[in-house]
Amino acid sequence: GNEVIPGTKCQWYHYCTAGATTNIVECGDGLWYDPAKGYCRLQSQGESIACPAADSKCPSTPSPTESPAALPITSSPEENPTTEQPTMIQTPYSPAPYSRAPYPYAPYSSAKTSQPISEEPISEAPISEAPTIGGTAISHIESKKDLIEKFVLVSYGASGLAYPSTQYTMNGLMQSLQVMGVSGFGADFKFLLYEGDREKYVHGLVNFAAFLSNAMVESIEYDTCSELNWQKVEGKYTISNSCGQEGRSYQDENCAQGSTEFLSCDVDENMQVTAVSSGTQMRAPPPLKCKSGSGEEHYTGYWDTSSGREITDGPYANVAGRTDIEGCCWWGRGALSTRGVCNIGKINYYLGKRGADLGRSTLYPKLDFCRYPEVTCTSANGEQLRWTTALFEWSERIQRYETLRTSTSDGWNFEDQLAKFVDGGMVDSNDSDSFINSVSRILSPGCHESGCSESGEVRMLARRRSNFFMIINDVLELNSLLLETPKPTSKLTRQPTRRPTIAPTNSPVAMIFAPPAGLPVVLPPQEITIRPITPNPTEIQNINSSPKNHPRLMLATLLVYLLFCHPKK
Repeated sequence: GNEVIPGTKCQWYHYCTAGATTNIVECGDGLWYDPAKGYCRLQSQGESIACPAADSKCPSTPSPTESPAALPITSSPEENPTTEQPTMIQTPYSPAPYSRAPYPYAPYSSAKTSQPISEEPISEAPISEAPTIGGTAISHIESKKDLIEKFVLVSYGASGLAYPSTQYTMNGLMQSLQVMGVSGFGADFKFLLYEGDREKYVHGLVNFAAFLSNAMVESIEYDTCSELNWQKVEGKYTISNSCGQEGRSYQDENCAQGSTEFLSCDVDENMQVTAVSSGTQMRAPPPLKCKSGSGEEHYTGYWDTSSGREITDGPYANVAGRTDIEGCCWWGRGALSTRGVCNIGKINYYLGKRGADLGRSTLYPKLDFCRYPEVTCTSANGEQLRWTTALFEWSERIQRYETLRTSTSDGWNFEDQLAKFVDGGMVDSNDSDSFINSVSRILSPGCHESGCSESGEVRMLARRRSNFFMIINDVLELNSLLLETPKPTSKLTRQPTRRPTIAPTNSPVAMIFAPPAGLPVVLPPQEITIRPITPNPTEIQNINSSPKNHPRLMLATLLVYLLFCHPKK
């Protein structure tokens, strides 16, 4: 496992693979590395931390923990990837016993609710470890551990009963998120959490929610690492779905020409691999597989679900027309089912052996993802690796996605759209090109606008959207953070002015104010107007209507005139 570096107050640790240190990682401000959990976290109030005083080294490599049957089938035994796997065994996260019904999938809603949507109120509160520093996405995610385990990391059996996912755990997620989103993995980009940024870390949590909402659909619900054979062609599951589903051809999805084509994995037509995952329903299609051979002698058929066997009495093509599985070893793996020779090749360059051979510092320098694509699922470090490869794909493909403005369409930039969504109150626009819809399309089929792909709309889009709003509103409870997060402003701050003073005088009191900046010191004189007193109309009416009051009024007026107004001689 990873080891704390002495003398760093548990803030630095050795990242170990295959019994050797491959990286030195810093936890970040306010965090410390917890060896029991395998990632950096906040210190609880009153908690004491015992950091090692002596030098630590990575432990020796333990024996493999997986049976040979779980490993990919290769052309020769000596190429078995077990000899190149890291052996980072972590202490289990020990989630609380699962005792709740799963979140029911329903039409999405942007309504803000105070607790997860369920058939009964939540009886257990999330962990009580409150953040001690502001603006940290990691601490907020950790504080929602119980809710994430109960409503996100949930899988379903063939009967529809829910259970905690065994492939995707909170422990593996937090380990990978710490490296991919905080410490970094040697690239000039990482998973956007905006850790420590009080003004933007909510953006990072929304990004995290969008990632999870898609991972739930791609793999977590099925508790699988390898892509399943799920698409029917005229009611039958064709064996050549290994080459690509939804009309795609994974082995032909090379990186863009010009600067990144060298990242693509080379297609080895002699490669033989069998996936480790298959469906759980009765007589489900077998795992995807690839092997050499094409032409009439190597035609692939379809899977008969009624008899539970493969029918090979004639060719049966997938949507793209393939009737063989030669070179078709590039199906999806990991939490996002990362597919294709380009995407898997990028993993090998940024995280694996290809990058290490070229002098890069990578997390898994001995793992060759191009030579053994199934290693994402068979590695002894698989729990973390399933998350790490997915977080990498999201960071590299989705977060960096951008289209330029043209005469017929506006440009689209992921970070701009993320900020627009958060600043707009995280309310869905009900538009077909809303934030979560566009992001899900970028993941598959690779463009953001509705109708942008000939293969049609991304599958289960409504469920991805429902997952997204469930996570931001009811699991991460981000609406409360919007009220706490300071918003930047461009308005000038009003400067305090001198308090008014009272000038001593024998005349009525005069208030002397300091003039506002920018105005003349001497203000122009103002005329004082006396507002005439208007008598009550009822009183006027009474005076005029009473004849006996006229002489008295006239006499009073005359006396006033004689006393005050008549000039004295």
